[in-house]
Amino acid sequence: MAALAVTNAFVAGTNIVASQMNANFTDVVSWATGAPTISTSGQTTTVSGKLIVTEEIWSSDDIFLNGAQQRIVWEGSSADANETYLGVINPTAARTISLPDATGTVALTSDITSPTWNSADNILTNSVFN
Repeated sequence: MAALAVTNAFVAGTNIVASQMNANFTDVVSWATGAPTISTSGQTTTVSGKLIVTEEIWSSDDIFLNGAQQRIVWEGSSADANETYLGVINPTAARTISLPDATGTVALTSDITSPTWNSADNILTNSVFN
């Protein structure tokens, strides 16, 4: 892919209006599918169309997913028909799922085939993994 012909520099703290962004980034719109646009409303900036990031996304706070398919998708090392999806079922209240500060594999309930309860130590083990 050829380099974009338009280069823009903005000073930190400068307000940028959506119409200026769309006008200044005409090259992006011309090679992107779906004619993406940028718009603002209050404190929110909206990108419509696909936003593909090839490096990293850093957020200092929550990342909010909204829509019919609220999922995180991993393609894997080869672009094929196989992906891994992480999603939630429609919540009926505010929920928090915390992952432990540890390295390991998160098991699915279908992985627990032979549970053993140790009531003296209050520990549930799966004999398949022990």
